[in-house]
Amino acid sequence: MLYKFVITVVSLLFLSSCVNEKTQTESKIFRSLDAISTGIDFQNILIENDSMNYFNYTSIYIGGGVSTGDINNDGLIDVFFTGNQVKNKLFLNKGNLQFEDITNKAGVGGDSRWYTGSTMADINGDGFLDIYCSVAGIANERRNQLFINNGDGTFNELGEKYGVDDSANSIQGTFFDYDNDGDLDLYVANYPISNVNTSNFEYLNRMKTVSDQESDKLYRNDGDAFTNVSEVSGLKSYGFSFGVVASDINNDGWQDIYISNDYSIPDYFYLNNGDGTFKNVIKQATSHTAFYGMGIDVADFNNDGNLDIFQADMDANNNRRQKANMASMKPEVFNEMVFMGFHYQYMHNCMQLNTGALENNIPQFSNISRLTGTSSTDWSWGPVFADFDNDGNKDLFITNGVRREINNTDFFNTYSKNDSTKYSDLQKSLMIPSEKVDNFIFKNKGHLHFEKANKNWGIEYEGFSSGVAYADLDNDGDLEIITNNIDDFASVYENKSSNTNNYVTINFNGETKNKFGLGNRVYVTTQGQTQMQELTLTRGFQSSVSTRLHFGLNSSKKIDTLKVVWTDGKIQTIENVKANQHLVLKYDDASFSNKKSRVEPTLFKTVKDDIFPKHKHIENTHDDFLKQILLPHKMSAFGPALATGDLNNDGLDDFFVGGAFGYTGNIYFQTKEGFKEATIEFLKEDKLSEDVGALIFDADADGDNDLYVVSGGYEFASHSTLCQDRLYLNNGSGEFIKTALPEMKTSGSRVYNTDFDKDGKQDLLVLGRQIPGQYPSPATSYLLMNRSTETEVVFVDETKNKAKDFLNLGMATSAVITDFDNDSWLDIIIVGEWMPIKVFKNMKTEFKEVSSEMGLNSDTTGWWWSIKEGDFDKDGDVDFIVGNNGLNYKYKATENETFDIYVNDFDNNNKKDIVLSYYSEGEQVPVRGRSCSSQQIPGIKQKFKDYNSFSEANLVDVYTKEALESSLHYQVKSFASVYLENKDGQFIIHQLPIEAQFSSINQVLVDDYDNDGNLDALIAGNLYVSEVETPRNDASFGYFLRGNGKGDFKAIKPSESGVFIKGDTKDLAEINVKGERYIIIAKNDDYIQFIKVN
Repeated sequence: MLYKFVITVVSLLFLSSCVNEKTQTESKIFRSLDAISTGIDFQNILIENDSMNYFNYTSIYIGGGVSTGDINNDGLIDVFFTGNQVKNKLFLNKGNLQFEDITNKAGVGGDSRWYTGSTMADINGDGFLDIYCSVAGIANERRNQLFINNGDGTFNELGEKYGVDDSANSIQGTFFDYDNDGDLDLYVANYPISNVNTSNFEYLNRMKTVSDQESDKLYRNDGDAFTNVSEVSGLKSYGFSFGVVASDINNDGWQDIYISNDYSIPDYFYLNNGDGTFKNVIKQATSHTAFYGMGIDVADFNNDGNLDIFQADMDANNNRRQKANMASMKPEVFNEMVFMGFHYQYMHNCMQLNTGALENNIPQFSNISRLTGTSSTDWSWGPVFADFDNDGNKDLFITNGVRREINNTDFFNTYSKNDSTKYSDLQKSLMIPSEKVDNFIFKNKGHLHFEKANKNWGIEYEGFSSGVAYADLDNDGDLEIITNNIDDFASVYENKSSNTNNYVTINFNGETKNKFGLGNRVYVTTQGQTQMQELTLTRGFQSSVSTRLHFGLNSSKKIDTLKVVWTDGKIQTIENVKANQHLVLKYDDASFSNKKSRVEPTLFKTVKDDIFPKHKHIENTHDDFLKQILLPHKMSAFGPALATGDLNNDGLDDFFVGGAFGYTGNIYFQTKEGFKEATIEFLKEDKLSEDVGALIFDADADGDNDLYVVSGGYEFASHSTLCQDRLYLNNGSGEFIKTALPEMKTSGSRVYNTDFDKDGKQDLLVLGRQIPGQYPSPATSYLLMNRSTETEVVFVDETKNKAKDFLNLGMATSAVITDFDNDSWLDIIIVGEWMPIKVFKNMKTEFKEVSSEMGLNSDTTGWWWSIKEGDFDKDGDVDFIVGNNGLNYKYKATENETFDIYVNDFDNNNKKDIVLSYYSEGEQVPVRGRSCSSQQIPGIKQKFKDYNSFSEANLVDVYTKEALESSLHYQVKSFASVYLENKDGQFIIHQLPIEAQFSSINQVLVDDYDNDGNLDALIAGNLYVSEVETPRNDASFGYFLRGNGKGDFKAIKPSESGVFIKGDTKDLAEINVKGERYIIIAKNDDYIQFIKVN
């Protein structure tokens, strides 16, 4: 009997294993095809020699491109590759994934030029695709070539005849109709040859004095030839243009251009003015971009009707390669770059989400690459969006790998162009380390959730891929992927997604001059979800895709509505379209529509009326990193303070906004006409203090409001008198006198008032934020009890007696005074940086911490910035919204892979050292590299003689187990902002919507803003002062979170809510002006903003 049982179990296990293997195999939607089976035997082989090697031509390893298109109009998509030192090749699709090399017959193999990018387009309107090839290199012959399709399988090279034989070291061209005259114009992205060690000052000079030879080019199609209109159009520019894409990014009917630039020269984002000229709006549209900008793609990846942008860079996805190969950013270089007016640029991929909001017709983008997990894909070249699994969401494929590790720090610390070694340039070039890496493919799971899918989808390849294109090569309804690889055969991946999900494909039959309909948009709606695509051929890096649009439909068997919008505005709408078919949409079937879209009023609206003051907070300059080199971010820029209330007893709301160190705060009195700046002599006496928090309240119960100002900052000594808070008593007419407070020489954050002991007097909770120069040491927060008499205002520090847990509490940032247990006694919840959520129950005579009893332990430690209360689920008790750092930051944390800080005197020099750590591939490692770490602890350079050995070391290897265990240690397991539900005597944590995780939430306002009976929340934040190797937290433009009365929230898009708060927001406050509600937004080093609540 036992024997039979064992056999049964083994059999079941075997069957289960077989089923699992079968399921795993079936889920692999891609299959790599070899050159023998397809006939695509192109290889981009590099042979370095004395005249062509890295030290003679630093762009030697950028690889070649690939273009797909039906060159003979037989319904099968053909493939073209460019070669650097080998002939270009054109493969004719014979069906069934079989291809014929027709290069020689077609005459497109080229000559000895160094070919880079390629793109296909019908430039002469004859209905056949032509091929434009870009050329770079160091040879004398660098003119681009244009191969005109004769319609019989042969091509003639006519670049000079058409006037597009640019010789400025080109990377790629894109065809588009920039002037809406119906024909295709050409933009050529160029990469001037330059020394990699060129200074920013020299770059700036070149940008101001760019020559025509160095500039990108815009060629206007004038029929028989093209005319260079770069200068008159405003596009003459100097840059290292690695990526170019043309699309109508701001939805105004005119094609715009985005240029991805390498090195510190900023990207160019040219909005089309509609009059033949463009304006560069990169700094107005984006908060930051990539530093080493590579390839680029544009697509609506979240199906909201707006085009988003993905830009590749070269940030490694593991600790070893980051620390061994990737260049560090020097603070002085970064600050110089910003000072010279370039842009904020960081070394990581940027996934720029189009918010749909427009400011002066400029689209506003949030980079969410850290949130989506797409920020770090190593040395990346070509990103392309397409729906590879036909589920209705656009996935992301990125080519990857550089033939030699030209950022290998150890190698280039020894060797350079003019070093003193005996080796030739060729010998040195061949000595540069080399490592093959995989490409990346991310499945788009919807709701801004991307997941790496290489293994699951069966698309794994280690090598050096550059150009990439996609196309349905076998016409079965899914997209194959083709890559151009250095020193290897090109890759072709067969896709079988159409076996499980449905699709529709679309071609256009357009007017004579734009037969294939470049620039057209198609909207496909199924089951309430609308996808949008715009036909743009040049995508990714040095590559282009076919003229056929492909839509995955998931399980939908029909399309509810299909709408095409032609470039001249004509529209065709078709309903109930069957899935799994190819459509040809004709221009003649479209017509102009008289329908005008209705603009719905928004709940909120930014106002710039003259009644509001134009006040700008100016942050003082201070280098926090001089004292503590490895600070994660500055601690001296958390102002300004903001408070509202009636300060002159006229029944109107006034407001106070604080000043930074060396600047005086301001009071604005409201009048019938607007606001008037008050005389502020009393504040000038304290301008050396930094105003980070403020409160307007009646401290002395005399019927008028007084002003309390919290002193903060990091510029001071640890117990400086400049950190002492200030209380200014009001004489009833808006004149103030400073009165004494208990000694509190602590750099603070916020202050709150209430009557804690029910004696009728307003007591104070004052939060201690930090000890200057001693990050992250805990600061003391204070409980000040109001013991005033009729003749004297007295606040007594009762912290030791009534709230001893406030001593050395932590780096407190925010608090809420609340009765969480409905016992009529007001309790306190405090949050902060490197702090767990702390709950203090009012025991009538003292405050007792009850966090653990409420279900909150040290696992709730975070970088908390804000907390606000409200009964969001309408169950009769108060819940809370707690703002954390968000999920879009470089620093990540999970329950099993935490983010930690250790503070100790690791090198015994009587100075505390900061060590930040994270997990990479399951191992705890230092955040910072060898250079930065050794600036703090010089002995690290002795312990680890080179960058490679440091890159392979874990945290214990570097700092020792004993030193780490004896350190001040904090640990974060989540940076998510949360909804804290109060239920049955416990707090239950729920993550807020994904949009609330874009950045830190520094302040929250709670109210039923839409008058539906449910509490909503208005959030805002950002953290602009990260150290320079950490991209700043700048993706939030604020959000209106609509509550449903059940504890759930829906983030309303800025374009629909009207909430658009750009900048380093530190505080929000409501104010009543002329009987209407407004919100004041205080931002660090920026103008205050006013939003009307409609």
